[in-house]
Amino acid sequence: MMWRKLLRRKFARRRRGALTIMAVPTTDGSVRSISIPLLLVYMGSAIAVAVVAFLVLSYFGMTATVTRFYHQQIVKDAHIDKLAKENTELQRINDTNKKQLQDFAQRTAELEKELSRLDALSKEIMGIIKGKKVSTTGAAVASRGDYQRGTAPGEDRAEESTASSVAEEGALALETQSRLDELAQVTAEMAGDLSSLRRSAISYRARLDHTPTGWPTRGRVTSSFGRRRHPITGRIQGHDGLDIATATGTPIRATADGIVRLSGTQAGYGRLVIIDHGYGFQTVYAHNSRNVVGAGQQVKRGQVIAYVGSTGTSTGPHVHYEVRVSGRPVNPRNYM
Repeated sequence: MMWRKLLRRKFARRRRGALTIMAVPTTDGSVRSISIPLLLVYMGSAIAVAVVAFLVLSYFGMTATVTRFYHQQIVKDAHIDKLAKENTELQRINDTNKKQLQDFAQRTAELEKELSRLDALSKEIMGIIKGKKVSTTGAAVASRGDYQRGTAPGEDRAEESTASSVAEEGALALETQSRLDELAQVTAEMAGDLSSLRRSAISYRARLDHTPTGWPTRGRVTSSFGRRRHPITGRIQGHDGLDIATATGTPIRATADGIVRLSGTQAGYGRLVIIDHGYGFQTVYAHNSRNVVGAGQQVKRGQVIAYVGSTGTSTGPHVHYEVRVSGRPVNPRNYM
């Protein structure tokens, strides 16, 4: 019985250290109660406070993290937007540079074509001066870039251009533009000069071709230009030409380009040919055995116009050769 008393006392002390919760019904019924030891209440309160503190701290930690991430995302978005704008600007600049490079390539190709034409014109002028027939096509000037592959010089570089090289490429483009403009101006001036020079060369060549040059035939000079004793009459009188003795039938050649004004006979001259060369020049070939050109015929220097004979007032086979300037006989040796 003793132990029961001790147990009741113990439970009684415990009841005194407990939290009693009572439920009183509004209608008839018994009152219900529940006792919770204070130790459990304290422990539960401590746990509840700890949980609340943990949740609060977790909330603030998460809020700070979200805020930090949000600000980082704003910075990243701003940086991405800046890069996108820079990329758009670089793309625009690259497109502009591409167009400029293509324009430069086209202009350079046109300049090369013009230089090739000028080179051919220069060769033609030299040929005209030398009296040679030269092809007017000329040799193409060596290419300075690969324009046939659809890639302008530096186009690959333009694809890889970065912000640091944009300014440099812009400066290079301006310099290239300036040099191309200068080269185009120089080329245009050169074209004008060469065209004028070509006209002068044609005129010069035409005058040379129509100026008596060389011997009408090869032989021995038996009588010079000027005062002489006539071989038949023996009297001293003027001799308007040069007598070149050679075998009968030797070809007589025109000494310049021109038009035959007379092919026939004259007293004293026998059979003769007179050629009008223009520029005031005429040549006379007399005492021929046979003429092979007719009046009005165009002849070239070196063309056979007659054959040596001894017709007219003559002591033997020879050609009497005269050069007349503005109708006045001059010494043929000056043109031989």
